[in-house]
Amino acid sequence: MKLLLIEDEPILRQGIIRTIERMGLPIDEIGEASNGLEGLQCLAELQPDIVVTDIRMPEMNGLDFIREAKELDGKLQFILVSGYEEFEFAKRGIQYGVADYLLKPIEPEELRACLMRIMAKIEQDRRHSSLGDELQLLQQRSEEISRQRLLTKLIQQGGGSSAIEQDGKLASMNTFCREFVVVLFEVVMPGLPYSSFLKGDEALLRFAISNVISQVLESKGREGTLFRHSLYDNELVYVLGDGESIERTAIKRELEEALTWINGYLKLEATIGVGMPVQSISQIHQSYQQAKQALRDRIIHGRNQVYGLTPAAGGKGNGSSVLAEEDERFVFRLLNDGNAAALTKWLGPRLEALVQYEESSFNQLESFCIDYHLLYRKYLLLKTSIPEWIIGEVGDMLSWLHEVEDWKEIEGRLAAMTNNIIEHLNRMRHSSNPDLMDEIKLYIDNNLHEPVSLQMIAERFYIHPNYFSRRFKERFKSSFITYMTDERIHKAEQLLKRTELQIQEIAVLVGFPDAAYFSSVFRKSTGTTPVQYRLNVQASPEEGR
Repeated sequence: MKLLLIEDEPILRQGIIRTIERMGLPIDEIGEASNGLEGLQCLAELQPDIVVTDIRMPEMNGLDFIREAKELDGKLQFILVSGYEEFEFAKRGIQYGVADYLLKPIEPEELRACLMRIMAKIEQDRRHSSLGDELQLLQQRSEEISRQRLLTKLIQQGGGSSAIEQDGKLASMNTFCREFVVVLFEVVMPGLPYSSFLKGDEALLRFAISNVISQVLESKGREGTLFRHSLYDNELVYVLGDGESIERTAIKRELEEALTWINGYLKLEATIGVGMPVQSISQIHQSYQQAKQALRDRIIHGRNQVYGLTPAAGGKGNGSSVLAEEDERFVFRLLNDGNAAALTKWLGPRLEALVQYEESSFNQLESFCIDYHLLYRKYLLLKTSIPEWIIGEVGDMLSWLHEVEDWKEIEGRLAAMTNNIIEHLNRMRHSSNPDLMDEIKLYIDNNLHEPVSLQMIAERFYIHPNYFSRRFKERFKSSFITYMTDERIHKAEQLLKRTELQIQEIAVLVGFPDAAYFSSVFRKSTGTTPVQYRLNVQASPEEGR
């Protein structure tokens, strides 16, 4: 891109030029002029994309220049520079359609952020304008969505010769490259407005992120294709290829540079995960899974780092993920004693031992949690025939484990599991009803007026919500939610038949604080509104019995 700077003070003008040059932005040429008239003469020769102009200048001021320049080139993007005393002029500039304005003295960070946003908009506009009319733009968006879905399927399932053939870049890489690797960029998207991005600039911000990544890696001569994961909106996938073997040190350096741009210029937090190289694009799903796993190391070491370019951690922290026989005896004794506090006190240091090393990985943390879950399951099998009632299945644990943002959350989750076990066993010792499902059903039937939820049942009866939900459906041939709704509607029917209570009162008695929502659910279930149902009953005495 090209930039024109119009400033009548030579020292200030040269200082701004040097500042922009040091930013390392993809600006090929910077022209300069001392007033608006000179600026107009430079337009035809330089053909800039962006103009940064002062307001007060001899011969022709900045506002007059902008007005005439826009007639010559309506696509020009202007940044207006003004002092505090020139604010009224700046407001006029905004009316002329300037992209942004900066106050003197210019802060380099503000100028850089402003230029980044405008450059991203120019790139986006160029792509859109090259498509022609709006129909072509919609077609391109549709094609991009199809491409995202196709490539997402490729990295998740592998194979995919059709995906390779349909994507020109991948087809070329498949011919000329010997090794391939997946790089994942997980960017924390902020609420807008943010930094130099305004409300409604979501698409522009996403484009700016993609543009930064592509420019940095392409400037290093890298062969690759970038796309957004069709299921995870904050995940950008870069499939990188190399004609020789991929050199890890160089890749790490280049990715750290891309991360610096995302952090420094766009002011966003991001994490990069890198998979191991594979010899064929058809195997790229293996590299993707490794990159995904590497990305989870942020749970231990934090964001704004590159993970996955070194072998899996070994030595120092690895042994801590294996629970020894003495650990088993210790945990069983504390569970028998009902000593949840001592178990939690023991658990904290064990987790800290796993994450204290620079080479500690999420894999180790995951292995420890699996071991811990299996240990609890082994204990519960000695006490009950269905341990999944209380702690769920291993898959349930892995699901929440992959959702945590910080390793310290895991300690709280495992402590809650411990409390559930102890409370559930205490309940079993003092309960006269051996069938917990019947007890829960009775509780539901007696509390239809209360806001009973799956989580509330799980907490009250010390059982795992996922496992309870599955067993409830197996036992009563209906999901928990469907059963609750059906029973509430049945009770409402009885109240409509046998009382003269108002609809609002009946709604509250069957657990619907909002009468309109109650009427909607009632109609969906019975095919008629509560009012009409009551009228039908009154008109047909047989139905009221």
